[in-house]
Amino acid sequence: MPSSVRRFVLMIIATAFFLPNTQAAESIKVQLRWLHQFQFAGYYMALEKGYYANYALDVELIEGGPNSLKPIDDVLEGKVDFAITGSGVVIDRMEGKPVVAVAAIMQTSPIVWISLKSSNIRSPIDLANKRLLIMPPPESAELLTMLKHEGIDIDQLDIRNTSYRIEDLIDNKADAYDGYISNEPYYLKQRGIEYNLINPREYGINFYSDVLITSQTFAKNQPELVEHFKAATLKGWEYALDNIEETVQLIHNQYAPQKTLDHLRFEAQTLKKLIMPELVQVGHMNPGRWQFIANSYQQLNMTQADAGLKGFLFEADFKPNYTLAINIALGSALLLLIAALIIFKFRKLSQQLHKSNQLLAQQALIDQLTQVRNRRGFLEQAKTVLSQANREQSHSSFLMFDIDNFKQINDRYGHSAGDAALIKFANMLSSHRRQQDIVARIGGEEFAMLLIDADIKSAEKIAKRILEDIRHAVIESPNSDNQFNITASIGIAAAHGSIEEFCEKADKALYQAKHNGRNQIVIAE
Repeated sequence: MPSSVRRFVLMIIATAFFLPNTQAAESIKVQLRWLHQFQFAGYYMALEKGYYANYALDVELIEGGPNSLKPIDDVLEGKVDFAITGSGVVIDRMEGKPVVAVAAIMQTSPIVWISLKSSNIRSPIDLANKRLLIMPPPESAELLTMLKHEGIDIDQLDIRNTSYRIEDLIDNKADAYDGYISNEPYYLKQRGIEYNLINPREYGINFYSDVLITSQTFAKNQPELVEHFKAATLKGWEYALDNIEETVQLIHNQYAPQKTLDHLRFEAQTLKKLIMPELVQVGHMNPGRWQFIANSYQQLNMTQADAGLKGFLFEADFKPNYTLAINIALGSALLLLIAALIIFKFRKLSQQLHKSNQLLAQQALIDQLTQVRNRRGFLEQAKTVLSQANREQSHSSFLMFDIDNFKQINDRYGHSAGDAALIKFANMLSSHRRQQDIVARIGGEEFAMLLIDADIKSAEKIAKRILEDIRHAVIESPNSDNQFNITASIGIAAAHGSIEEFCEKADKALYQAKHNGRNQIVIAE
Protein backbone atom coordinates (compact mmCIF):
# COMPACT_ATOMS: atom_id res chain seq x y z
CA MET A 1 0.00 0.00 0.00
CA PRO A 2 1.56 3.42 -0.94
CA SER A 3 2.48 5.55 2.04
CA SER A 4 0.21 8.41 0.96
CA VAL A 5 -2.79 6.07 0.76
CA ARG A 6 -1.85 4.49 4.11
CA ARG A 7 -1.74 7.91 5.79
CA PHE A 8 -5.12 8.77 4.31
CA VAL A 9 -6.59 5.46 5.52
CA LEU A 10 -5.29 6.04 9.04
CA MET A 11 -6.78 9.54 9.01
CA ILE A 12 -10.18 8.16 8.00
CA ILE A 13 -10.01 5.48 10.73
CA ALA A 14 -9.12 8.02 13.41
CA THR A 15 -11.90 10.34 12.27
CA ALA A 16 -14.61 7.74 11.80
CA PHE A 17 -14.07 5.47 14.79
CA PHE A 18 -12.48 7.62 17.47
CA LEU A 19 -13.75 11.16 17.00
CA PRO A 20 -11.70 13.66 19.02
CA ASN A 21 -13.45 15.18 21.99
CA THR A 22 -14.50 18.79 21.38
CA GLN A 23 -14.96 19.58 25.10
CA ALA A 24 -12.29 21.03 27.42
CA ALA A 25 -9.07 19.03 27.53
CA GLU A 26 -8.97 16.21 30.09
CA SER A 27 -5.96 16.35 32.42
CA ILE A 28 -4.06 13.05 32.52
CA LYS A 29 -1.08 12.18 34.75
CA VAL A 30 1.30 9.41 33.75
CA GLN A 31 3.99 8.00 36.08
CA LEU A 32 7.05 6.87 34.12
CA ARG A 33 9.00 3.85 35.31
CA TRP A 34 12.45 5.48 35.37
CA LEU A 35 14.41 8.61 34.47
CA HIS A 36 13.77 10.29 31.12
CA GLN A 37 15.33 8.29 28.26
CA PHE A 38 14.38 6.57 24.98
CA GLN A 39 12.58 3.92 27.05
CA PHE A 40 9.54 6.30 27.01
CA ALA A 41 9.95 7.68 23.49
CA GLY A 42 6.39 6.86 22.41
CA TYR A 43 4.91 9.05 25.14
CA TYR A 44 7.16 11.98 24.25
CA MET A 45 6.28 11.77 20.55
CA ALA A 46 2.55 11.44 21.26
CA LEU A 47 2.88 14.78 23.05
CA GLU A 48 5.15 16.37 20.45
CA LYS A 49 3.06 15.33 17.44
CA GLY A 50 -0.27 16.28 19.01
CA TYR A 51 -1.68 12.76 19.16
CA TYR A 52 -2.91 13.32 22.72
CA ALA A 53 -4.25 16.77 21.84
CA ASN A 54 -6.29 15.25 19.00
CA TYR A 55 -8.31 13.45 21.68
CA ALA A 56 -8.50 16.52 23.95
CA LEU A 57 -6.02 15.00 26.42
CA ASP A 58 -3.72 17.27 28.42
CA VAL A 59 -1.01 14.76 29.41
CA GLU A 60 1.64 15.27 32.10
CA LEU A 61 4.56 12.81 32.14
CA ILE A 62 6.05 12.37 35.62
CA GLU A 63 9.69 11.27 35.71
CA GLY A 64 10.46 8.12 37.70
CA GLY A 65 13.53 6.87 39.53
CA PRO A 66 14.66 4.52 42.33
CA ASN A 67 11.74 5.66 44.51
CA SER A 68 9.06 5.04 41.88
CA LEU A 69 9.60 1.37 41.02
CA LYS A 70 6.15 0.37 42.35
CA PRO A 71 3.69 3.04 41.13
CA ILE A 72 0.65 0.76 41.40
CA ASP A 73 -0.45 2.28 44.70
CA ASP A 74 -0.39 5.78 43.16
CA VAL A 75 -2.63 4.51 40.35
CA LEU A 76 -5.09 2.82 42.73
CA GLU A 77 -5.18 5.87 45.02
CA GLY A 78 -5.91 8.15 42.07
CA LYS A 79 -2.69 10.19 42.36
CA VAL A 80 -1.96 9.35 38.71
CA ASP A 81 -4.19 8.00 35.97
CA PHE A 82 -1.67 5.74 34.23
CA ALA A 83 1.74 4.28 35.02
CA ILE A 84 4.43 2.19 33.35
CA THR A 85 5.63 -0.82 35.32
CA GLY A 86 7.01 -4.35 34.92
CA SER A 87 5.31 -7.70 34.45
CA GLY A 88 5.23 -8.08 38.25
CA VAL A 89 1.94 -6.14 38.12
CA VAL A 90 0.26 -9.51 37.53
CA ILE A 91 1.10 -10.40 41.16
CA ASP A 92 -0.90 -7.42 42.39
CA ARG A 93 -3.82 -8.50 40.23
CA MET A 94 -3.70 -12.08 41.54
CA GLU A 95 -3.64 -10.73 45.09
CA GLY A 96 -6.84 -8.80 44.51
CA LYS A 97 -5.64 -5.31 43.64
CA PRO A 98 -7.95 -3.83 40.95
CA VAL A 99 -5.25 -2.95 38.42
CA VAL A 100 -5.66 -3.30 34.64
CA ALA A 101 -3.00 -3.82 31.96
CA VAL A 102 -3.65 -1.59 28.93
CA ALA A 103 -0.66 -2.41 26.68
CA ALA A 104 2.75 -4.09 26.84
CA ILE A 105 5.28 -1.98 24.96
CA MET A 106 8.19 -4.43 25.09
CA GLN A 107 7.49 -7.98 23.97
CA THR A 108 10.74 -9.10 25.62
CA SER A 109 12.25 -7.76 28.83
CA PRO A 110 15.54 -5.79 28.60
CA ILE A 111 16.65 -6.98 32.05
CA VAL A 112 19.83 -9.11 32.10
CA TRP A 113 22.63 -10.20 34.43
CA ILE A 114 25.83 -8.28 33.68
CA SER A 115 29.27 -9.52 34.77
CA LEU A 116 32.81 -8.49 33.91
CA LYS A 117 34.62 -10.68 31.39
CA SER A 118 37.43 -11.17 33.88
CA SER A 119 35.04 -12.85 36.35
CA ASN A 120 34.36 -15.86 34.03
CA ILE A 121 30.66 -15.64 34.92
CA ARG A 122 28.97 -16.62 31.65
CA SER A 123 26.00 -18.83 32.53
CA PRO A 124 23.44 -19.09 35.35
CA ILE A 125 25.33 -21.87 37.09
CA ASP A 126 28.33 -19.54 37.46
CA LEU A 127 26.26 -17.20 39.67
CA ALA A 128 26.33 -19.64 42.60
CA ASN A 129 28.13 -18.24 45.67
CA LYS A 130 28.57 -14.87 43.94
CA ARG A 131 27.53 -11.38 45.12
CA LEU A 132 24.45 -10.47 43.09
CA LEU A 133 22.94 -6.97 42.96
CA ILE A 134 19.26 -7.02 41.99
CA MET A 135 16.21 -4.75 42.23
CA PRO A 136 13.71 -5.77 44.94
CA PRO A 137 11.01 -8.31 43.83
CA PRO A 138 8.95 -8.41 41.75
CA GLU A 139 11.21 -6.16 39.68
CA SER A 140 13.68 -8.26 37.67
CA ALA A 141 11.82 -11.48 38.52
CA GLU A 142 12.88 -12.72 35.07
CA LEU A 143 16.39 -13.16 36.45
CA LEU A 144 15.21 -15.22 39.44
CA THR A 145 12.85 -17.27 37.27
CA MET A 146 15.74 -18.15 34.96
CA LEU A 147 17.83 -19.34 37.90
CA LYS A 148 15.00 -21.50 39.23
CA HIS A 149 14.37 -23.03 35.79
CA GLU A 150 18.07 -23.87 35.62
CA GLY A 151 17.78 -25.81 38.89
CA ILE A 152 19.59 -23.26 41.09
CA ASP A 153 18.43 -22.91 44.71
CA ILE A 154 17.67 -19.19 45.03
CA ASP A 155 17.67 -19.34 48.84
CA GLN A 156 21.37 -20.21 48.78
CA LEU A 157 22.38 -17.26 46.57
CA ASP A 158 24.05 -14.11 47.89
CA ILE A 159 21.40 -11.68 46.64
CA ARG A 160 21.63 -8.02 47.67
CA ASN A 161 19.52 -4.95 46.89
CA THR A 162 20.98 -3.00 44.00
CA SER A 163 22.74 0.31 44.47
CA TYR A 164 21.76 1.39 40.91
CA ARG A 165 25.50 2.11 40.36
CA ILE A 166 27.31 0.14 37.66
CA GLU A 167 30.52 1.33 39.37
CA ASP A 168 29.92 -1.27 42.10
CA LEU A 169 30.43 -3.97 39.48
CA ILE A 170 33.46 -2.22 38.01
CA ASP A 171 35.00 -1.71 41.48
CA ASN A 172 34.52 -5.40 42.35
CA LYS A 173 31.94 -4.68 45.06
CA ALA A 174 29.65 -7.15 43.28
CA ASP A 175 30.11 -10.10 40.92
CA ALA A 176 26.95 -9.64 38.84
CA TYR A 177 24.64 -6.67 38.29
CA ASP A 178 20.98 -6.49 37.38
CA GLY A 179 20.87 -4.08 34.43
CA TYR A 180 19.15 -3.11 31.20
CA ILE A 181 20.65 -4.45 27.98
CA SER A 182 19.88 -1.02 26.49
CA ASN A 183 21.72 1.00 29.14
CA GLU A 184 24.65 -0.31 31.21
CA PRO A 185 26.44 -2.10 28.32
CA TYR A 186 26.84 1.28 26.62
CA TYR A 187 28.67 2.72 29.66
CA LEU A 188 30.95 -0.32 29.83
CA LYS A 189 31.76 -0.14 26.11
CA GLN A 190 32.60 3.55 26.39
CA ARG A 191 35.06 2.81 29.18
CA GLY A 192 36.63 -0.09 27.30
CA ILE A 193 35.47 -2.66 29.86
CA GLU A 194 34.68 -6.14 28.51
CA TYR A 195 31.57 -7.76 29.93
CA ASN A 196 29.29 -10.80 29.73
CA LEU A 197 25.49 -10.83 29.50
CA ILE A 198 23.27 -13.63 30.84
CA ASN A 199 19.91 -13.08 29.13
CA PRO A 200 16.82 -14.91 30.49
CA ARG A 201 15.41 -15.09 26.97
CA GLU A 202 18.23 -17.45 25.97
CA TYR A 203 17.05 -19.83 28.71
CA GLY A 204 13.36 -19.83 27.73
CA ILE A 205 12.19 -17.01 30.03
CA ASN A 206 10.39 -14.37 27.98
CA PHE A 207 8.47 -11.76 30.03
CA TYR A 208 6.71 -8.57 28.95
CA SER A 209 8.16 -5.25 30.07
CA ASP A 210 7.11 -1.59 30.33
CA VAL A 211 3.44 -2.43 30.81
CA LEU A 212 1.00 0.50 30.66
CA ILE A 213 -1.50 0.17 33.54
CA THR A 214 -4.49 1.95 35.03
CA SER A 215 -7.00 1.21 37.75
CA GLN A 216 -10.05 -0.96 37.18
CA THR A 217 -12.28 1.87 38.39
CA PHE A 218 -10.80 4.35 35.92
CA ALA A 219 -11.05 1.85 33.05
CA LYS A 220 -14.68 1.04 33.90
CA ASN A 221 -15.81 4.65 34.36
CA GLN A 222 -13.93 6.14 31.39
CA PRO A 223 -13.27 3.34 28.86
CA GLU A 224 -13.37 5.74 25.92
CA LEU A 225 -10.70 7.96 27.50
CA VAL A 226 -8.49 4.91 28.21
CA GLU A 227 -8.90 3.70 24.63
CA HIS A 228 -8.06 7.16 23.27
CA PHE A 229 -4.97 7.44 25.47
CA LYS A 230 -3.86 3.96 24.39
CA ALA A 231 -4.41 4.73 20.69
CA ALA A 232 -2.48 8.01 20.88
CA THR A 233 0.36 6.40 22.85
CA LEU A 234 0.79 3.50 20.43
CA LYS A 235 0.70 5.93 17.52
CA GLY A 236 3.46 7.87 19.29
CA TRP A 237 5.51 4.70 19.61
CA GLU A 238 5.05 3.83 15.93
CA TYR A 239 6.26 7.30 14.98
CA ALA A 240 9.22 7.13 17.37
CA LEU A 241 10.40 3.78 16.00
CA ASP A 242 9.99 4.94 12.39
CA ASN A 243 11.83 8.22 13.07
CA ILE A 244 14.54 7.32 15.55
CA GLU A 245 16.95 10.18 14.78
CA GLU A 246 14.25 12.85 15.15
CA THR A 247 13.07 11.23 18.37
CA VAL A 248 16.60 11.00 19.80
CA GLN A 249 17.20 14.70 19.12
CA LEU A 250 13.92 15.64 20.84
CA ILE A 251 14.67 13.55 23.95
CA HIS A 252 18.19 14.95 24.23
CA ASN A 253 17.00 18.57 23.85
CA GLN A 254 13.86 18.48 26.00
CA TYR A 255 14.01 15.53 28.41
CA ALA A 256 17.43 13.94 28.91
CA PRO A 257 20.27 16.39 28.12
CA GLN A 258 22.56 14.39 30.43
CA LYS A 259 22.49 11.49 27.97
CA THR A 260 24.61 11.77 24.84
CA LEU A 261 23.06 11.39 21.41
CA ASP A 262 25.13 8.25 20.82
CA HIS A 263 23.82 6.70 24.04
CA LEU A 264 20.22 7.48 23.08
CA ARG A 265 20.79 5.99 19.61
CA PHE A 266 22.23 2.83 21.19
CA GLU A 267 19.21 2.59 23.50
CA ALA A 268 16.78 3.16 20.62
CA GLN A 269 18.23 0.43 18.39
CA THR A 270 18.39 -2.04 21.28
CA LEU A 271 14.82 -1.41 22.49
CA LYS A 272 13.42 -1.61 18.96
CA LYS A 273 14.59 -5.24 18.84
CA LEU A 274 12.68 -5.92 22.08
CA ILE A 275 9.51 -4.11 20.95
CA MET A 276 9.59 -6.07 17.65
CA PRO A 277 7.29 -3.74 15.62
CA GLU A 278 7.96 -5.72 12.43
CA LEU A 279 6.58 -8.93 13.97
CA VAL A 280 4.03 -7.84 16.57
CA GLN A 281 1.62 -4.92 16.71
CA VAL A 282 3.01 -2.41 19.21
CA GLY A 283 1.36 -2.87 22.62
CA HIS A 284 0.03 -6.37 21.91
CA MET A 285 -0.61 -8.70 24.88
CA ASN A 286 -1.27 -12.44 24.78
CA PRO A 287 -3.39 -13.90 27.65
CA GLY A 288 -1.45 -17.18 27.46
CA ARG A 289 1.88 -15.45 28.00
CA TRP A 290 0.45 -13.52 30.95
CA GLN A 291 -0.68 -16.81 32.50
CA PHE A 292 2.82 -18.25 32.04
CA ILE A 293 4.31 -15.17 33.75
CA ALA A 294 1.81 -15.50 36.61
CA ASN A 295 2.68 -19.19 37.04
CA SER A 296 6.40 -18.31 37.11
CA TYR A 297 5.86 -15.88 39.99
CA GLN A 298 3.94 -18.54 41.91
CA GLN A 299 6.76 -21.05 41.42
CA LEU A 300 9.20 -18.46 42.83
CA ASN A 301 6.93 -18.12 45.91
CA MET A 302 6.54 -14.40 45.22
CA THR A 303 2.83 -14.86 45.78
CA GLN A 304 0.59 -17.58 47.18
CA ALA A 305 -2.50 -16.11 45.51
CA ASP A 306 -4.22 -18.22 42.90
CA ALA A 307 -6.78 -15.75 41.61
CA GLY A 308 -7.59 -15.83 37.91
CA LEU A 309 -6.63 -13.10 35.46
CA LYS A 310 -10.15 -12.41 34.19
CA GLY A 311 -10.52 -8.67 33.67
CA PHE A 312 -6.78 -8.04 33.96
CA LEU A 313 -6.39 -7.09 30.29
CA PHE A 314 -8.17 -3.89 29.25
CA GLU A 315 -11.02 -4.21 26.78
CA ALA A 316 -12.81 -1.11 25.51
CA ASP A 317 -16.46 -1.18 26.62
CA PHE A 318 -17.99 1.68 24.68
CA LYS A 319 -19.59 2.31 21.31
CA PRO A 320 -17.38 4.32 18.94
CA ASN A 321 -18.89 7.18 16.94
CA TYR A 322 -19.70 5.83 13.48
CA THR A 323 -21.61 8.89 12.24
CA LEU A 324 -18.92 10.35 10.05
CA ALA A 325 -17.99 6.92 8.69
CA ILE A 326 -21.61 6.33 7.62
CA ASN A 327 -21.85 9.73 5.96
CA ILE A 328 -18.62 9.17 4.07
CA ALA A 329 -19.73 5.67 3.04
CA LEU A 330 -23.01 7.01 1.69
CA GLY A 331 -21.48 9.97 -0.13
CA SER A 332 -18.21 8.59 -1.43
CA ALA A 333 -17.30 5.55 -3.45
CA LEU A 334 -13.73 6.23 -2.39
CA LEU A 335 -14.48 5.05 1.14
CA LEU A 336 -15.49 1.64 -0.25
CA LEU A 337 -12.04 1.28 -1.76
CA ILE A 338 -10.44 2.41 1.50
CA ALA A 339 -12.55 -0.07 3.48
CA ALA A 340 -11.35 -2.87 1.22
CA LEU A 341 -7.76 -1.79 1.74
CA ILE A 342 -8.31 -1.66 5.50
CA ILE A 343 -9.78 -5.17 5.56
CA PHE A 344 -6.84 -6.46 3.55
CA LYS A 345 -4.37 -4.72 5.85
CA PHE A 346 -6.07 -5.96 9.05
CA ARG A 347 -6.24 -9.52 7.71
CA LYS A 348 -2.54 -9.40 6.90
CA LEU A 349 -1.74 -8.01 10.36
CA SER A 350 -3.87 -10.73 11.95
CA GLN A 351 -1.95 -13.41 10.08
CA GLN A 352 1.37 -11.84 11.06
CA LEU A 353 0.20 -11.62 14.67
CA HIS A 354 -0.81 -15.28 14.68
CA LYS A 355 2.59 -16.26 13.28
CA SER A 356 4.33 -14.06 15.85
CA ASN A 357 2.44 -15.64 18.73
CA GLN A 358 3.33 -19.10 17.43
CA LEU A 359 6.98 -18.06 17.15
CA LEU A 360 7.03 -16.64 20.69
CA ALA A 361 5.38 -19.79 22.09
CA GLN A 362 7.93 -21.97 20.29
CA GLN A 363 10.86 -19.85 21.52
CA ALA A 364 9.71 -20.40 25.10
CA LEU A 365 10.24 -24.17 24.64
CA ILE A 366 13.46 -24.17 22.60
CA ASP A 367 17.02 -23.54 23.77
CA GLN A 368 18.09 -20.65 21.56
CA LEU A 369 21.76 -21.67 21.34
CA THR A 370 21.47 -25.37 20.47
CA GLN A 371 17.94 -25.41 18.99
CA VAL A 372 16.95 -28.48 20.99
CA ARG A 373 14.27 -28.32 23.65
CA ASN A 374 14.97 -26.51 26.92
CA ARG A 375 14.01 -27.81 30.38
CA ARG A 376 10.44 -26.53 30.13
CA GLY A 377 10.03 -27.85 26.60
CA PHE A 378 11.34 -31.25 27.66
CA LEU A 379 8.96 -31.54 30.62
CA GLU A 380 5.93 -30.60 28.51
CA GLN A 381 6.66 -33.05 25.69
CA ALA A 382 7.84 -35.83 28.03
CA LYS A 383 4.47 -35.90 29.82
CA THR A 384 2.69 -36.42 26.52
CA VAL A 385 4.91 -39.12 25.00
CA LEU A 386 5.27 -41.04 28.29
CA SER A 387 1.51 -41.09 28.76
CA GLN A 388 1.10 -42.69 25.32
CA ALA A 389 3.99 -45.12 25.94
CA ASN A 390 2.41 -46.23 29.22
CA ARG A 391 -0.90 -46.89 27.49
CA GLU A 392 0.90 -49.05 24.94
CA GLN A 393 2.87 -50.75 27.77
CA SER A 394 6.21 -50.06 26.03
CA HIS A 395 9.49 -49.57 27.87
CA SER A 396 11.21 -46.17 27.97
CA SER A 397 14.66 -45.09 29.15
CA PHE A 398 16.12 -41.79 30.26
CA LEU A 399 19.71 -40.66 29.63
CA MET A 400 21.45 -37.70 31.27
CA PHE A 401 24.65 -36.29 29.73
CA ASP A 402 27.23 -33.87 31.10
CA ILE A 403 30.18 -32.56 29.06
CA ASP A 404 33.30 -33.30 31.09
CA ASN A 405 35.43 -30.37 32.32
CA PHE A 406 33.33 -27.86 30.39
CA LYS A 407 34.58 -24.90 32.41
CA GLN A 408 38.13 -25.65 31.28
CA ILE A 409 37.00 -25.30 27.66
CA ASN A 410 35.64 -21.82 28.35
CA ASP A 411 38.71 -20.82 30.33
CA ARG A 412 41.19 -22.09 27.74
CA TYR A 413 39.51 -21.35 24.40
CA GLY A 414 36.89 -18.74 25.27
CA HIS A 415 33.11 -18.58 25.59
CA SER A 416 32.51 -18.86 21.82
CA ALA A 417 34.39 -22.17 21.81
CA GLY A 418 32.21 -23.39 24.67
CA ASP A 419 29.12 -22.45 22.65
CA ALA A 420 30.50 -24.35 19.65
CA ALA A 421 31.00 -27.42 21.87
CA LEU A 422 27.40 -27.21 23.11
CA ILE A 423 26.03 -26.91 19.57
CA LYS A 424 28.15 -29.81 18.34
CA PHE A 425 27.11 -31.96 21.30
CA ALA A 426 23.41 -31.22 20.72
CA ASN A 427 23.75 -32.09 17.02
CA MET A 428 25.38 -35.42 17.84
CA LEU A 429 22.59 -36.33 20.25
CA SER A 430 19.97 -35.31 17.68
CA SER A 431 21.62 -37.53 15.05
CA HIS A 432 20.86 -40.55 17.27
CA ARG A 433 17.32 -39.42 18.04
CA ARG A 434 14.46 -41.42 16.56
CA GLN A 435 11.19 -39.75 15.65
CA GLN A 436 9.52 -40.47 19.00
CA ASP A 437 12.54 -39.59 21.19
CA ILE A 438 13.24 -36.24 22.90
CA VAL A 439 16.56 -34.39 23.12
CA ALA A 440 16.89 -31.38 25.45
CA ARG A 441 19.42 -29.07 27.04
CA ILE A 442 18.35 -28.92 30.69
CA GLY A 443 21.22 -26.90 32.12
CA GLY A 444 24.47 -25.19 31.23
CA GLU A 445 26.35 -28.22 29.85
CA GLU A 446 23.76 -30.84 30.86
CA PHE A 447 21.60 -32.58 28.27
CA ALA A 448 18.87 -35.20 28.44
CA MET A 449 17.49 -37.81 26.06
CA LEU A 450 14.22 -39.71 26.52
CA LEU A 451 14.13 -42.94 24.50
CA ILE A 452 10.61 -44.25 23.84
CA ASP A 453 10.10 -47.99 23.27
CA ALA A 454 13.67 -48.75 24.38
CA ASP A 455 14.60 -50.83 27.41
CA ILE A 456 17.80 -50.37 29.42
CA LYS A 457 19.81 -52.75 27.22
CA SER A 458 18.81 -50.87 24.04
CA ALA A 459 19.47 -47.54 25.76
CA GLU A 460 22.97 -48.67 26.73
CA LYS A 461 23.76 -49.58 23.11
CA ILE A 462 22.64 -46.15 21.93
CA ALA A 463 24.63 -44.48 24.72
CA LYS A 464 27.78 -46.36 23.70
CA ARG A 465 27.40 -45.25 20.07
CA ILE A 466 26.91 -41.64 21.23
CA LEU A 467 29.95 -41.84 23.51
CA GLU A 468 32.04 -43.19 20.63
CA ASP A 469 30.93 -40.36 18.34
CA ILE A 470 31.76 -37.78 21.01
CA ARG A 471 35.28 -39.16 21.50
CA HIS A 472 36.06 -38.84 17.80
CA ALA A 473 34.39 -35.46 17.25
CA VAL A 474 36.68 -32.50 16.50
CA ILE A 475 35.42 -29.06 17.52
CA GLU A 476 36.79 -25.89 15.97
CA SER A 477 36.99 -22.67 17.97
CA PRO A 478 35.12 -19.94 15.99
CA ASN A 479 37.54 -17.15 16.93
CA SER A 480 40.83 -18.99 16.43
CA ASP A 481 42.49 -21.90 14.66
CA ASN A 482 42.26 -24.04 17.79
CA GLN A 483 40.72 -27.50 17.60
CA PHE A 484 39.84 -29.65 20.56
CA ASN A 485 37.99 -32.79 21.63
CA ILE A 486 35.45 -33.39 24.34
CA THR A 487 34.22 -36.32 26.39
CA ALA A 488 31.00 -36.83 28.29
CA SER A 489 29.60 -38.77 31.21
CA ILE A 490 26.24 -40.53 30.93
CA GLY A 491 23.73 -41.73 33.50
CA ILE A 492 20.90 -44.07 32.45
CA ALA A 493 17.68 -44.94 34.26
CA ALA A 494 14.46 -46.69 33.32
CA ALA A 495 11.70 -44.13 32.70
CA HIS A 496 9.33 -45.56 35.29
CA GLY A 497 7.23 -43.63 37.81
CA SER A 498 7.20 -39.84 37.80
CA ILE A 499 9.55 -37.73 35.71
CA GLU A 500 11.12 -36.37 38.90
CA GLU A 501 11.88 -39.90 40.14
CA PHE A 502 13.69 -41.23 37.08
CA CYS A 503 15.45 -37.89 36.51
CA GLU A 504 16.87 -38.13 40.02
CA LYS A 505 18.00 -41.75 39.44
CA ALA A 506 19.71 -40.84 36.16
CA ASP A 507 21.32 -37.82 37.81
CA LYS A 508 22.78 -39.99 40.57
CA ALA A 509 24.12 -42.42 37.95
CA LEU A 510 25.63 -39.49 36.07
CA TYR A 511 27.31 -38.28 39.24
CA GLN A 512 28.70 -41.77 39.80
CA ALA A 513 30.10 -41.80 36.23
CA LYS A 514 31.90 -38.52 36.86
CA HIS A 515 33.12 -39.75 40.26
CA ASN A 516 34.50 -42.89 38.60
CA GLY A 517 36.69 -40.81 36.31
CA ARG A 518 34.30 -39.39 33.64
CA ASN A 519 34.01 -40.39 29.97
CA GLN A 520 31.85 -43.42 30.80
CA ILE A 521 28.32 -44.77 31.31
CA VAL A 522 26.66 -45.77 34.59
CA ILE A 523 23.24 -47.44 34.75
CA ALA A 524 21.07 -46.65 37.77
CA GLU A 525 20.06 -49.57 39.95
